[in-house]
Amino acid sequence: MGEVMQIDVITLFPAVFDGPLTESMIGRARAKKIVAIRIHNLRDYAEGRHRVTDDRPFGGGPGMLMKPEPIFRAVEAVAGKNSRVILSLPRGKN
Repeated sequence: MGEVMQIDVITLFPAVFDGPLTESMIGRARAKKIVAIRIHNLRDYAEGRHRVTDDRPFGGGPGMLMKPEPIFRAVEAVAGKNSRVILSLPRGKN
């Protein structure tokens, strides 16, 4: 059989992925070792006692923004030499 596709997901909500990744085609692909999916908690890459990953917008305004440092640390720790990194945007499609 060919090489196993490795997918790493970095998220603030790792438990959300427990159920969906064991069902349907993805679950069967994982069972057959066609794809390996690892879930990483972004808070593991945050600093400080409370492992905070967001902050207020610079200059004020409503809402919160993700801190880039934990994201960079997580990607650097997880990505390999030939990895493709896909970042989603909060606004969705333009």
